Amino acid sequence: MNQPTLPNQDFSAYESWARFSAAARVRVHDAMARMQAERIRVCRAMESGQQVSARVLGRGSQEINRNMAAEALNWRDLESIRSSGTIEQLAVSLPNNAVLVEAGLRMTSVWHYHGLDPDVRLALTAEDPASYFFGYAPVQMKIAGGDEVLLDGPIIRGEHTVIAVRDAACVRAARGYWDAVRATIYPCAEEDLPFDELTERQRRVVALMLTCSSDEQIARRLGTSVRTVRTEVATVLALLDAPTRFVAGVRLRERMSGMPA
Repeated sequence: MNQPTLPNQDFSAYESWARFSAAARVRVHDAMARMQAERIRVCRAMESGQQVSARVLGRGSQEINRNMAAEALNWRDLESIRSSGTIEQLAVSLPNNAVLVEAGLRMTSVWHYHGLDPDVRLALTAEDPASYFFGYAPVQMKIAGGDEVLLDGPIIRGEHTVIAVRDAACVRAARGYWDAVRATIYPCAEEDLPFDELTERQRRVVALMLTCSSDEQIARRLGTSVRTVRTEVATVLALLDAPTRFVAGVRLRERMSGMPA
């Protein structure tokens, strides 16, 4: 596989791609192609009314999110790949995932490193290193309970759908893609960050400030007191020479933007 071009001797793009070996990326793309071929087969069967072990989980973003939240209550294991995400989406999904994990869900969540803005990568570094990982994972999917895969489905009346598939060949192909992606992963918490002046807890506070709307929420996530959080926030603002949280957010994004995307 060809490496990206390096204009003006800027090696940041090369360094970014080099975190995942060319051989690993090829394995992921080969497995992804097999999974996509099975997904297309299943979608065509559904569209033509053929017998296939698959169902439409939801149509349109609101229905998909509502139905997936209901389904998640019955999951005991979840292997999830997210190819992209925003801070706004994380502010909703991370607390929901925490509730499910506390209720007994065994979750492994892999995020496509190259599909995330720097501030999203920063926010994910505050999450449980046993559950949240960066990797090379360009197509989104979920395997629930080990025997059902959630994939993009056919367009129905102009709306995006998600399908829940138990078709054996499709599930095997999804498992192959998952295994190829897993070979590239590392915990989000181990990501190098340009904040050498901050302690480990202050780095977590910085990351949580992006997705938590209050000091009380941050305190719950850290398992500490609100007073301690407020002290740490004040220290972080001083170290970043930021008079407000908004200015701190701008400074954080400026620092993170210098890292390979």
